Amino acid sequence: MPIPRSPEPIVATGPLSDEVYLRLGEAIKTEVLRPGERIRDVEVAAWLGVSRTPVREALWRLAQIGLVETSPSRFTRVTEVDADTQEQTLEFTGYQAGIAMHMAVARMTDAELARAVDLVDAVIAASDADDDERLYAESRSLYQHVSVCTRNNVFGVMMREAGLGVERNLRGARPVLGAIPERRKNYEELRAALVERDADRAERVVRRQHRLA
Repeated sequence: MPIPRSPEPIVATGPLSDEVYLRLGEAIKTEVLRPGERIRDVEVAAWLGVSRTPVREALWRLAQIGLVETSPSRFTRVTEVDADTQEQTLEFTGYQAGIAMHMAVARMTDAELARAVDLVDAVIAASDADDDERLYAESRSLYQHVSVCTRNNVFGVMMREAGLGVERNLRGARPVLGAIPERRKNYEELRAALVERDADRAERVVRRQHRLA
């Protein structure tokens, strides 16, 4: 593992392994640590200025979400992302987005609902502009808001834990499903479902958008 430039010093407000997990996950997601690259806990510990124990804990967690793979007493390395992994990640995100939308629609305050509608409008504008990067960013903002509005702490923890893996697996593969008119139709139906607080309809629309209907 070539040691990247020195990071900002870790100032942990919780378990040290959480911060190490985030730092390593970000390095993998942004390909500072590239697919196939070996990771040695002693080098990571020196890089981050921590002991090996929180590094080992962080690497174990990263292995659970598929960002690294280990062979006991042999190696730990960054995993490769193939077409099957991307396809499975897209399927996972589609189902989870639908579930989150269903939970959130019935639980949003009026102010949160208004915010969600504004975020859908931003998604529509990005889609109409045929700006893939902006569409991805606006969609991500929408579902971050929706996730908070589920009021389900278990769901929130699971999605935060999986988030690094999802973002890394979809890096460079952000498919825009459908032509502009089809996307607009689906987003407008989602907007209507939100306004009507129709959780079932909102979930169906999200699944349809992800080709899961």
